Amino acid sequence: MTIPGHNAQSRRQSSLLTLLLVCASSLAAQSPSGSAADFNEAQKLVAQHQFYEARTSAIEALKRHPKSVEGYNLLGIIESSIKDYPAALDAFSRALILQPGSVKTHNNLGDLYLTVNHGAEAEKEFRTVLRLAPADPEGNYNLGVLLLAKGAPTEAIAHFERIHPQNTATQFNLIRAYYAARRDAEAEHFAATLSAQNESSVQVHFSLGVFLASQRQYKMAEDELAKADALSPNTFEIIYNLGQALARDHQYAKAELTLNRALALLPDSVDAMYLLAQTYSEESRPLDALDLLVRAHKAAPENIDVIFLMARISMSQNYYEDAIPLLESGLQLAPRRTDLLAALGESYFMAGQVDKSIVQFNKLIDLEHSARSYSFLGLSYRNLGRLDEAKTYFEKGLALDPHSTSCLFNLGFIAERQGQTALAESYFQKVLAANPDFPDALLELASMRIAAKQYAEAEGPLRRFVTSSHDPATGYYKLAMVERALHETAAAERDLKSFQTLSKNTSAGPLPYEHLFEYLDNRSALNDTAREKLDLTELAAEVKRHPDQPQNLYLLAEAYLKSGDIDNAKATIAQLDALSSGDFRSLTGTGVLLARYRLYDEAIAHFQQAIAANPDSDDVKFNLANAYFHKRLYAQALDTAQQISEEGKKDETFQSLLGDIDAHTGSYDAARSIFQQSISRNPDNDQGYLSLALLNLRQGDVAAAKQTLEKGHARIPDSGKLDWGLGLTSALDDNPAQAADQLELAVDLLPQWSGGYSTLGVFYFQTGQVDKAREVLSRFKNSSARSSLDIDRIEQVLNQASSSTADAKPLTQDGKAQFLQLALSLADRTL
Repeated sequence: MTIPGHNAQSRRQSSLLTLLLVCASSLAAQSPSGSAADFNEAQKLVAQHQFYEARTSAIEALKRHPKSVEGYNLLGIIESSIKDYPAALDAFSRALILQPGSVKTHNNLGDLYLTVNHGAEAEKEFRTVLRLAPADPEGNYNLGVLLLAKGAPTEAIAHFERIHPQNTATQFNLIRAYYAARRDAEAEHFAATLSAQNESSVQVHFSLGVFLASQRQYKMAEDELAKADALSPNTFEIIYNLGQALARDHQYAKAELTLNRALALLPDSVDAMYLLAQTYSEESRPLDALDLLVRAHKAAPENIDVIFLMARISMSQNYYEDAIPLLESGLQLAPRRTDLLAALGESYFMAGQVDKSIVQFNKLIDLEHSARSYSFLGLSYRNLGRLDEAKTYFEKGLALDPHSTSCLFNLGFIAERQGQTALAESYFQKVLAANPDFPDALLELASMRIAAKQYAEAEGPLRRFVTSSHDPATGYYKLAMVERALHETAAAERDLKSFQTLSKNTSAGPLPYEHLFEYLDNRSALNDTAREKLDLTELAAEVKRHPDQPQNLYLLAEAYLKSGDIDNAKATIAQLDALSSGDFRSLTGTGVLLARYRLYDEAIAHFQQAIAANPDSDDVKFNLANAYFHKRLYAQALDTAQQISEEGKKDETFQSLLGDIDAHTGSYDAARSIFQQSISRNPDNDQGYLSLALLNLRQGDVAAAKQTLEKGHARIPDSGKLDWGLGLTSALDDNPAQAADQLELAVDLLPQWSGGYSTLGVFYFQTGQVDKAREVLSRFKNSSARSSLDIDRIEQVLNQASSSTADAKPLTQDGKAQFLQLALSLADRTL
């Protein structure tokens, strides 16, 4: 079964072949005067599709009747059928010499010109037909089809409407023309008429349904395909197309049932598996989708669409490391597919391999000179802290599309970081003019107004942010602080509770193998305890249903770790290890999970097994070195880091780790060189300044640390990391009031970093401000900081302390040493 309207070129050629055969059949049914007996044999052979024998018979007959117009038309049709187009043209030309006004010959010649893609000559012939016979059905039909293909549907309609009576082909094309001319009401009327006239025709209902779906008339398409299904049950093509229409109409439950019917009929259909996987993905069932796509990929390993969808779903669940080889394999098959290039660049970017993402985005720009391409490249440089270069690419994108919200937002973001607040606000306002619910612009605009103490003006954008963002936790925190400043106490308490609930479920960041599946159905309305319980219940049940799927065991182990059930987590990981049979990717992913929850011994064992399985993997070596570092096994960390390839050592993330290792092993000059080079390469990346400052603090040089932080703060004035560092140096420099302001600002800028709360709480306690310490910790005790061991210990001490509202006292020398040690420990563990 074919899809009307799917491809203009193939549709036209198919129609022409049909018309040629119809013309041959029509000629065979006629009785040409004076030559009927001589051409009868050729006509019979044409009807039997024995064209070469028919040609021989027709040529012999024309020798006896050299002036037969019908004979030359028959010969031309035969020659067309065997694709000898010059011979066909010669035959029709001879017929026109004999009878210049032959309507049939002009129609046949026009059909021939269409077959060989000579549209102008074909149109000339059909117009000649209609000049000779304005009501000729064949001429009107042929010219209508030609005009419709040319993009002149209104003129085509006039010709289709002159045909009486209208056959099914004419009605189909008339419906197509009405839709193309945006006369939808008439198109729908004729579609309903055609359906009613062919109530028992499976082919008409099917073809009409597929065509209507191509016009996004999904409801009508579903009706027609359902009629076809009722007339011919268990026909794969009908059921598949019905499932496709339902999926495009966002009726995912119905689409799922229908597509499963199709797969029951044809289990190995890659198209059906692909479409059902799309449906599962839309239903937020990524694991089910990936199961199908893995099957489809095995059946059709070179299907680019399957590869791309597998990668996109993997990326949506933070499986960036898994998406990368998939996309690379797709690009080997289709190196000019821009969607694959864009996704590969994004995967590298989100996996922290920014240098590689830049390479891919440059390739994308070569193929697709668009605002989107330049925006991707700009984001890569922005992430590196190279804001001037990033700005150049965003400006190039904006030149191509002045309304690009991505380019506009990022130019505003850079302007804000560089202290150009008026310019930043101008960009953000342009973003919001194009998209009033653009979350990032709303949050940035509100943050600027909060910094200017324009609390009333910040409240509106924040309220829009929390309703439009997929991750509104930060917005609720800022909104609560604004409401508190405006003395809206009840609203502040309400929104702070929302922040506390949401912050517990915030992703730790775009790391490989993290948060593979988000339980979206019915979870958002539950509190943290109920949500955690639901996760465990659903995952345990899923493992029982599918005990052979590693993803389920991984998710269950992660849920146990989140809930603090270490024993069950370890038991589940043992099952996962047994099922994975030494697969290095699974070992690596499990190691990353264990390290995230500070189970470094178990993580190290997994990374060691992964290296044994894949000794050449820089990623595994990096993860092992990082785990050794956090375990404070610095010699082993350094030894493992040195085993990374020379190319891998160029990576910014590796350099940062190496600098940290050097700083902890007394190689201060080497560490300083690494951090200084990082700042030089990426002058707008706050981490480089903080790392260098912390190195200075380890050496006891508070003044140098402060100078480094102030230099970074001048370029990045709203960095929570740098404000935290400055608060630390102020506290060590006997300036408790300034330290309090800076540490409070750091918490405001990084409201979901537990280390900020710990530092601020300890500072207030050690400077004698016990009530403030209690207020800070009470503010966040139900947030993500609750999982921090430091918070628990501080709360225990505070509960035993006497209340005090005294002014801040400078830290004692012992207090400074303890405070610095705490800060360095927090930076090592969580920043």
